[in-house]
Amino acid sequence: MSTDILVDFEETNASEFDFKSYPSQLEQNPLGDSPVRNSQKQDAFPGDDSSKPSQWSFEYFQRFFDVDTDTVISRIKGSVYPKFGDNYLQTYIQSKPDLYGPFWVCVTLIITIAISGNIANYLQAAATHKYHWKYDFHAISTSATAIFSYAWLLPVLVWGYLKYQNDSEVVNLSILELLCVYGYSLSIYIPIAILWVIQVGFLQVTLVLIGALLSGYILITSLLPAFRQPNILPLVVLGGLHFLLALGLMLYFFHVPPMPTAVDVTVAPKVVVPSPASNMTH
Repeated sequence: MSTDILVDFEETNASEFDFKSYPSQLEQNPLGDSPVRNSQKQDAFPGDDSSKPSQWSFEYFQRFFDVDTDTVISRIKGSVYPKFGDNYLQTYIQSKPDLYGPFWVCVTLIITIAISGNIANYLQAAATHKYHWKYDFHAISTSATAIFSYAWLLPVLVWGYLKYQNDSEVVNLSILELLCVYGYSLSIYIPIAILWVIQVGFLQVTLVLIGALLSGYILITSLLPAFRQPNILPLVVLGGLHFLLALGLMLYFFHVPPMPTAVDVTVAPKVVVPSPASNMTH
């Protein structure tokens, strides 16, 4: 049965009508999203260059600080108490390197050295009882220059050397991984800097050796796969610089030389002996 529909156009111009075709059914994706939502998701596709943040934007560097507290604590413990035979980089860092932990490790170490160094200087000065002590504010800037230069500038130089080496048979390390390893390797010097306040030469040197050996171990074992095995000279140089850092911090901030003490000098009275010529009478 058919139905006839009669439409009466009474003197109407066909150009006045705007005809537009619509689909009979909305296309749905497997998740049930509408085409509009699907197109919005395609615009924000991660592989699109327009969605990637610029290297000079805050969003670009924000991901390097996206780390939880438990991960940072675990990495600090792993650097202070290394497991011999394990690669620190592969065990703790390589899954997701960060800059949050290394930055705060350096800042904490700088503050600890500045405060502990002034305390050591005060204790040495108080032993003389005749020396006017004052706080050394330059200790913060000096320690900051030394630590940040070592933990942030040296890894860049190492990364440049590895790029110059360009060996396909070794492990390629990123600059972020190098910064992370160098930063966390300084964690052990925070408690050592507090113990350096004790003005005992043998103890201070022993702490230097302990800190340099433990932190140097995780540093060398992490960098070893990135260097050619026969050429170990760069690793020897890096290990020597690591030891010189610990020794330099101890000698400059904590090994205070004895203050000069006042020496009581008794001046003997001057005895004037008359000459024989003064006894002569004219």
